Amino acid sequence: MLGFINVYKPSGITSNAVIASIKRKFRPKKIGHMGTLDPMAEGVLPIAIGNATRMFDYFLNKSKTYIATFEFGYETDTLDAMGKIEKTTDCLPTEDSVKAMLSSFIGINNQMPPKYSAKNVNGKRAYDLARSGIEFELKPKEIEIFEFEYIDHINNSYTFKITCSGGTYIRSIGRDLGYALNSLATMTKLVRSVSGKFVIENAITMQQIDEANAIEDLLIDVTSVFDYKILCVDSVIAKKLADGMTMIYETENGNYFVSFNNEILGVAEVVDNKLKLKTHF
Repeated sequence: MLGFINVYKPSGITSNAVIASIKRKFRPKKIGHMGTLDPMAEGVLPIAIGNATRMFDYFLNKSKTYIATFEFGYETDTLDAMGKIEKTTDCLPTEDSVKAMLSSFIGINNQMPPKYSAKNVNGKRAYDLARSGIEFELKPKEIEIFEFEYIDHINNSYTFKITCSGGTYIRSIGRDLGYALNSLATMTKLVRSVSGKFVIENAITMQQIDEANAIEDLLIDVTSVFDYKILCVDSVIAKKLADGMTMIYETENGNYFVSFNNEILGVAEVVDNKLKLKTHF
């Protein structure tokens, strides 16, 4: 069994709760999600089934798109509406000032993650340390924002479309936008509409998962998720690649799916006409 499920995670449950639900119903041997959504967030949550779980690292450079709402005037300890208000301000930005600030966020930035996050700090999760009241420091991470588009606003709540690199914290973007406007901001709603090749229009609900007869009915083929060409090899090359050998194979540099006898064996990389299997299914 090998493939992905494009799940629409509802707000109010964890990403791991989605995993647990699929486990209970279908009992796959291997399962994992490809990019956590916070409990408050909803939208696209790619789930890997079987050896597709080995593809996690290939998702790290995939861009993601969000529809996010930030409310100006206060900041919570978690930077979202689920947290406790820690700061307030009467300094509220105008619509024009918000729009004018967005272009300054486009490009590569060093972003400070929220303290209430899954970041690892000396073997412990940052959110566990924060909940315990333990002081600690996080390191900024390089992220890239490709698009930061104003959609609309109601009073002090502004909604945006944000396309960014994997690993970006949208809550932190809201915090930083508030600071840049000499104000404070907290994320009050978040919907992930795109994660790599997974789009919200094709995502299936938890109810659809519950009603499915077999997990195979929900699976998306791994070859449709990545823009890798397929190299069809014979039994000799297939065995040598599976044994970890590097083969001479004249083609362009890059990643490829390797196929033998109409079965995808894994992902290989070609560098200077040298082919080596990186991920074996």
